[in-house]
Amino acid sequence: MDLLMAIDMGTTHIKVATFDLEGNLHTVEMSRTNTKSLGVGQAVYDPEEIWDSVVELLRKTAAQLGPGQRVLSISVASMGEAGLLLDEQDRPLTPIISWFDVRGKEVMEGWYEKISPEECFAITGLNYNYIYSLFKLLWYKQNQPEIFRQAVKWLCMPDYIYFRLTGEFATDYSIASRTMLFDIRQRKWSERLLQLAELDEELLPPAYQGGTVIGQVRREVCELTGLSGKILVAVGGHDHICGTLAANVIRPGKVMNSSGTAETLNAVFRDLPPLSIETFSGFNVGCHVVPELYYLQGEVVSSGISIEWFLDQFCRSDDGTRMSYGEMVRLAETAPPGAQGLFFIPHLRGGSPPDPAPYSKACFLGMRDYHTRADFLRSIHEGLCCEVAGILQSMEAVLGLEFQAIHAIGGGTKNELWMEIKSAATGKPLEIPQVQESTLLGAALLGGVGAGVYADHYAAAELTYGPSRIYHPEAGLVEQYHQIGAVYAQLLPRAREISRIIGED
Repeated sequence: MDLLMAIDMGTTHIKVATFDLEGNLHTVEMSRTNTKSLGVGQAVYDPEEIWDSVVELLRKTAAQLGPGQRVLSISVASMGEAGLLLDEQDRPLTPIISWFDVRGKEVMEGWYEKISPEECFAITGLNYNYIYSLFKLLWYKQNQPEIFRQAVKWLCMPDYIYFRLTGEFATDYSIASRTMLFDIRQRKWSERLLQLAELDEELLPPAYQGGTVIGQVRREVCELTGLSGKILVAVGGHDHICGTLAANVIRPGKVMNSSGTAETLNAVFRDLPPLSIETFSGFNVGCHVVPELYYLQGEVVSSGISIEWFLDQFCRSDDGTRMSYGEMVRLAETAPPGAQGLFFIPHLRGGSPPDPAPYSKACFLGMRDYHTRADFLRSIHEGLCCEVAGILQSMEAVLGLEFQAIHAIGGGTKNELWMEIKSAATGKPLEIPQVQESTLLGAALLGGVGAGVYADHYAAAELTYGPSRIYHPEAGLVEQYHQIGAVYAQLLPRAREISRIIGED
């Protein structure tokens, strides 16, 4: 049996999976992504530790493959923005700086003194935010000049994995779209932005369309992992955009909601008009993993992390054991819709479009002495869903259409309460794909396209996609959440103003 392999470099977990050519999950292995917090919003990953985790997962996967089972290709889905510098011997000069590391804030304002947010958006499709790879590079350049002078290559997280697998430098268009250095209309590194940043294009890897084969797994890697045969390596893409391929959201008029540590809404379109911040209402635009397509993306950067944070800080027993997800959902279900007037603004890591407001802060509003932990948990779910509903409405206005349903993927889809509230808050059905590991499947399909298994990206998605469950909005809940959403919409700008008064950090 022929198999397609995928690696998912996530903020919370690293996963390796194999799929058959019809898209059925064959094996999956997972480990925690070991994030090293440096305090004050700084966080990194150790490159060798990350690679060792990937090798161990590949080894476990290879051990499960039986006689006659052959891996044709490997591709990678990944978080964006995170990356590291290599020296002339291709050794890491720095740790992998996380996408959410706040050091980019120190240099962002200086960048926007050189070029306006409007002009930058017109080239990159990216809004004002400190998370992009450019700001990480500029921080190193300004704060660690000796290290920066030794650097010959910047690699984002998936690019580093491609390099370790093949010895080749490569990235894909969707990851390049998250660097603030990529011209998404021309699909190449921007000479204008590189000149302003005083960076050499040679510092960046060649960029390719998702599904392009860049090499094959090196013999040394095969010996380390137990993999065998000629295994092609194709560039994959940004994790959320890989997910749209697996969810068959690759035609205009469809929208995908991916919920994990962060949460995104992604819609696709083909013809790229002149890019202006006003027209696109705070949304990011980038190159898709499917040729000639672009995506419109709205993001709740503190989605699953809001739930994780609350469970970590306020849902532990005396012995330190944290409440399970099942217990959390059952407790949240005991609170009524509206959580007795308690509202949560989910801005732990900044705001969402159409007003991204990276310095906006999270808060609970309406607290009284009768509120319970169940109310807090339900209000977190409701705040996240109200945020998504607002993003969705704005996306429909930008694209001039109405989405009939939401294709939902990611770990959040296992939380039935979350899905029920989201369906009611948006007033739309939520369709869950049969394969839960949609990000991995999307990357695997890109590898399959590169290996010639499928005629093209569309054929791959059509062959492998099927829904497993659909959440339909309940009429009574829709009305309740329409009222809750209206109050949330009034609170949101006031919460942002409170954040401004507190200060930008």
